Amino acid sequence: MNYRTPKVLEKKPIVMGLDLKMVVVCVLGIMLFLFTIFTYFFVAFIFPIISGGYLMVCKKYSGKKELVNLIKFQSGIKCIHINKSIKDMVKNTTPSDSS
Repeated sequence: MNYRTPKVLEKKPIVMGLDLKMVVVCVLGIMLFLFTIFTYFFVAFIFPIISGGYLMVCKKYSGKKELVNLIKFQSGIKCIHINKSIKDMVKNTTPSDSS
């Protein structure tokens, strides 16, 4: 007997047009800001910056593992492998005087 999940439960929960995880991070950043503003004034501004940065990164790289793939590409070795010798490449690319 197969059990199927209803389509409504397969969707991600959305609050204010954002994923629930992003909303929780933003609310947590705002609450930490409010709780620390009176004790550590300048340190308190780190929390909204972190939550805003997280929100911007999630909006820009919304695809599945898109940010991880970008970081791997940027940090990886970028080289071109050519199976021909340099002499063969120079012979093929020099303009011929057939006029």
